[in-house]
Parts: sequence; structure tokens; C-alpha cells
Amino acid sequence: MATFFDFDGTIVEGVTPARVGLSRLLGGNAASPLLPGLSGRKRATHYRSVQRMIAENWRGRPTEELMEAEEQLFQNHIARNLYPEAWELVRAHQRAGHTVILATSATGFQTRRLAAELGIDHMLCTEPAVSGGRITGEIDGEIVWEHFKADLVEKFAVAHEIDLAESFSYSNGGVDTPMLRLTGNPTAVNPDRALAYEATGQGWPVLRFERRRPGPYRIVRTLLGVLAVVGAAAATFLCSLTSDRRAEIDRMYRWVSTATLRCLGLRVRVIGGDKARAARPAVFVFNHQSQIDSMIIPYILRGSFTPVVTIKVKHYPVFGPLLRFVGTVFIDRSTPGGAQEALNSLVTQLHRGRSVAIAPEGRVSVTPRLQDFKKGAFHLAAQAGVPMVPIVIRNAGRALWRRALIVRPGTIDVTILDPIDTSAWTRENLDEQIAAVRRLYLDTLERWPDASGASLPSEPENQHAVVALDPPHCHRPGS
Repeated sequence: MATFFDFDGTIVEGVTPARVGLSRLLGGNAASPLLPGLSGRKRATHYRSVQRMIAENWRGRPTEELMEAEEQLFQNHIARNLYPEAWELVRAHQRAGHTVILATSATGFQTRRLAAELGIDHMLCTEPAVSGGRITGEIDGEIVWEHFKADLVEKFAVAHEIDLAESFSYSNGGVDTPMLRLTGNPTAVNPDRALAYEATGQGWPVLRFERRRPGPYRIVRTLLGVLAVVGAAAATFLCSLTSDRRAEIDRMYRWVSTATLRCLGLRVRVIGGDKARAARPAVFVFNHQSQIDSMIIPYILRGSFTPVVTIKVKHYPVFGPLLRFVGTVFIDRSTPGGAQEALNSLVTQLHRGRSVAIAPEGRVSVTPRLQDFKKGAFHLAAQAGVPMVPIVIRNAGRALWRRALIVRPGTIDVTILDPIDTSAWTRENLDEQIAAVRRLYLDTLERWPDASGASLPSEPENQHAVVALDPPHCHRPGS
């Protein structure tokens, strides 16, 4: 059984941001030749014109240049336009054991990186012809669009012995109607007018993913949240001038986090909250999905802990001064010995009974995929001889998406796992311990526990592997 996904408007909102991204990265309008092929227009004459523009503008360009631009495009544009619902939908089909295929008129230079992030191994996409490591100015086969896309889907199904009548397909555009008709389970995603008409006539289900463009309600709530941070922080600062500063800082954690989350319209639903208070001092680690984590962690821990963040956050408006005031430890990995110096100061704080909160991923994930864990938090727990307590966060990325400025109200789920004894951790077995803790996160995110702490049974065991990031290759048109 297989599932076919369109890309633009289906997995990412709107048109692939290459319209701006690759053009700027490669200089001038160098990226423009392929961009009309991503615009969703339906006239064949338009798509054939892409070949002429490629011959004029891309001829002779080395593929390495495009591959470098591809990574920047993914980090700065594509990841931030990813639909969270689409990510979850892809993962659901993968957990069900389906072969997932990305079928798009875009090129691999726009789509390959996200496909790898999603764990999609198969792509049917448009590719410029390459000879000697350079773009020749021609298209390798046909542009993967309309009937050509449907033909490739049929050929792929035959080659991989896939029953299309039992398969699924998703798209947002009427141009993909031929592909959708091939599968027994087509779905329209945020459909355009043509596809909406077809879906109504055929009785196809329709999914509506929430668009990034915020309305007045979300803007007002976000502004209220910022005002809550500023107001509570100012009040705490004034109180700390005449009383115990550390006690006031701990009180500020409670005030600021609670007031901010309420103003933002965010509810935090916690499983295992008692574990956040039972093991003190401890190294609390959390998966970093969103900047909103800076409110979730103090809301859960309530105080008596030191946050650890990267040095660049020190200079953020509002949050930078606030973090400096509460005694945050900033990690500067660009300076030799900077990370070790910070680690030593944290060990001292742990020995004095104050806990530490740190994200082992090191930075906010650009997608919901769990990143590799850095060793600092694990060295810290082992050196201080204190337990490590994993905090697993789900849905924070949907509340404040990557590089977004406006918060989306909703519920954020948090599970606090059992404290982990670190007394037997050594330098020799630390990599093994890191892998084991990361596995706990992967398993919890895939099989989220219910309120009693029991895992919800539904996902096959063989779906708990780490998503490989080897870039998938497009199946050549006609192959």
C-alpha cells in the first residue's frame, strides 16, 4: 500500500519559497527558470516555457552551487512553511507501514531536503539534466505535472507492485486531479477552486490545514503575552531590590510563565508532574520544539532551577535582559573552553541544591523531528552525580511555529519521565546512555502515554527508528 503527496500547498503552505529563496541565494533571477513550474498554473504552454528559460539561465551552473542553496532554502524558508498537520499525516501513514512518495512538479533542489527530514525515500519530481556536474539547460524527461505526474504514479505502482485501488493520495490543486483519480483514497488538502469542485462531485474528503497568516485575535493574544512577560518581570525586579533576590526570581518563574501562557491562550497538559518535584536537584532535559518552551519549562518546574541557553539569546530584546536577570547560564560554543567553563559553574550550582534545565538538542528544531543530542547535559549530570529527568514536549511547535512571531492558541502536551540514575555513567559508556535517553524521547513521542502514564498502543514497533537524513533521489520521469 502506498501514499502519494503533492508538495506545494499540501505539505508546505503556498508555493515553495524558492520564488524568493533560491533566487536570492544564487544571485539575481538565477533561480527564476524553475520557479514558474512551481506556481501551480495549469496551462501546458506555461510549463513548456520552463525548458526555454532553464536553457537561457541555468546552463553551465555547477550542481554543488544549487545544493548549497538548497540547504539554506530549507532552513530559512521551506521548514518555516511546513504544515504541522501535514507532518503528522505523513508520520501516520509511515507508522501504518505505507510506502510514502512525494510527487511534485518542483525539482529535487526545492524538495529533497524536506523529504529526507520527513523520512520519505521516494520522489517523483522534475529534474534538470546534468552532464559533468553542471546543468545542461534541459529537463531530464517531462515536467512532473498533471497527466505526466499521473503516468509516473502508475509506472511507480507497477514497478513496486503497489495496488493503487488500496492506496492514498493528497493534493491541493485541480491540476493533480488525474493523480487523485488513480488512487482509491484521494483527499483534497486546502483545495483550490477546481479541486474543491471535483472533490464535491466525487465525494472526496477535504482537509483544511490552518494557514500561517494570523488573524486579529491571535495578534492581540500574542501582544498580551509579551506585556505579561514585561509586567511580571518589572514587578519582580522592583521586589528584588528590597528582598531576597533568589526567592523573588523563583516567584517570577511562576508569575511570568502562568500569566504569559494564559494571555497567549495556551493550556499545558502535564502527565507525571510530580516527577518534576520529587528529584531535586536534577538535570532536567527537554526537546526544544519552540521558543514557547521558555515559558513551559518554568511553568512546570516552578522555580529553584537555572536555565541554560545558547549565547545568541542573550542579546534578544525583552527575553535577553530577563534571562540575564534570573541568572541564566549562556553557552558559547564558538569560544574555546566556553562550554566547559559554563559546565563547571553549573556543577557548582547542582552541588548547592539548585537544578538545571537544558535542551540537549542545543537549539530549536526547524521541524518536529527530534535532533541529535549533544553531550553537555549528560556530562553535567554524570559529573555532578545527580539524576537526569527527561521532559518530553508535544505540540509546542504548533503553538509557535519555527521562526514565527504570532502564537496559535491551543493545548501543549508534556510528559515527565522517571528520573534516570546517572551514578554508573562514565566517559566510556556515555554515548550509549545518550542513545538510550534519546530513544525514550522517540518512543514517547510515537506512543504518547495517557493520563495514567500508560503508552497508547497503536504504532508498530518497527516504526521507532531514527529518521535517516540521507537525501532521497527523484525517480527519473519515464523510469
